[in-house]
Amino acid sequence: MKKYLSLILALCLPALLGGCGAVPLPMPESPTPPPAADTEEITYEVSTDPYEQTVTAEDGTTLMVIDFQIPHLQAYANGALIEDPSTPAQEQAMDRVHTFNENFDQWRESNSSEENISFVKDLYRDMPEMFSEDHMAPLSEELTYTCYRTGTLISIAADYYSYLGGAHPNTVYFAWNYDLDSGMFLTISELAADPQTFTLAVADMIEVQAEEQIASTPELEGQSLSDVYWDNYRETLEKWSSDYAASFDADGLTVIFSAYELASYANGPQEFHFPYAALDSYWSDSGRAVLGLD
Repeated sequence: MKKYLSLILALCLPALLGGCGAVPLPMPESPTPPPAADTEEITYEVSTDPYEQTVTAEDGTTLMVIDFQIPHLQAYANGALIEDPSTPAQEQAMDRVHTFNENFDQWRESNSSEENISFVKDLYRDMPEMFSEDHMAPLSEELTYTCYRTGTLISIAADYYSYLGGAHPNTVYFAWNYDLDSGMFLTISELAADPQTFTLAVADMIEVQAEEQIASTPELEGQSLSDVYWDNYRETLEKWSSDYAASFDADGLTVIFSAYELASYANGPQEFHFPYAALDSYWSDSGRAVLGLD
């Protein structure tokens, strides 16, 4: 899944024009206004930096396919890609670009597939029959993402899928929220006037929504939250902003807990969504500016 969205941040330097008052006759010629200062429009775009690799055995058998779609930020000055910044505004834009891209470079390096590749090759050497067409498809690792821009915030929601020959594949959800104004990655609670109050309030909202989801699931009829979730589920809920996948989209805030984080694999990921209106009273003034809610 590849998604591209254009991200616009205009920096304008308005010219200051002096006014003229009445003077005694003879009237002088009207002064010529000074030339307007050059304006430079800085814009940003998130594109995809693909990382693809096919792992094969010496006999040509395909063992594993790796397909990572990595978010990649670029900056433009008046529509032209900035490669060698020549103004302070361009230098600042490139600092923001580097901070964003280095984060995802580090993610790719920390999720290096070298160990998995070695594992797969050993598995093929010991049990080549497992890689027959009748037994299982090539093993795989994939990262896909969606990108949403609100205010000065870039919100990335990603899922990492892997199938390494076990009983079932696995999907882990990630989220990153990057503020173009400050050039920093933020946790969502940092946008609130009182982060602790906001964090606990959303945890309460998640708990209520989780109970509603359980009550509306026929397979879980008669069960309570404590029956379905792990014993420490409340502790997990209260870390929704810092340790789990929380991102924004056009409608509001989405929080996803991957399988195993709140409940068993059989119960799957647990996803919760809250419209902006439900969270309106919690944002700080600066948070509202980042989210474009002013």
